[in-house]
Amino acid sequence: MTATFRISEDDYVDAMRLYGRLPRLARWVVIAIAVGLLLTAVFGSRQVQSGALGGLVGGTMVLLAMRYMVLPMSARRHYRKYKAIQDEFSVELLDDALRLWAPHGESRIIWANVLKWRQDERFVLLYPMPRLFHVLPKSVAAQGFDVPALVERLNRHVGPET
Repeated sequence: MTATFRISEDDYVDAMRLYGRLPRLARWVVIAIAVGLLLTAVFGSRQVQSGALGGLVGGTMVLLAMRYMVLPMSARRHYRKYKAIQDEFSVELLDDALRLWAPHGESRIIWANVLKWRQDERFVLLYPMPRLFHVLPKSVAAQGFDVPALVERLNRHVGPET
């Protein structure tokens, strides 16, 4: 089944948020650091309490600023400069690949060439390289595209999402 879609500027920002989501191990490291700083701020000596509290507050502020200010501004700027992402795309699920095409080109993404993938409630991202990904909105399901079959094939051929 073939479906068509467009990636809007807001879609691109949300896809970049999904791209920027920390991997599971990194999230645990951040949580461990935050807990360590919190425990130090509560139970540490007077000399280190203020430093630990400052590190906790400062780190939280940096993470929030990056996610809610810097990333969206940067993604919007990139979207406006990246004219090809603004075209209409077509997608087709094949047995051995996902076929994407637009007026500017075509890509056949073979499962063996997908490094990793991730998803949320709106998008599936397929990574042929660590910092390069294809965005597929799950809204294509309304046109008959089988998103669960895509996810099943990714799980089977690439492995669990990261």
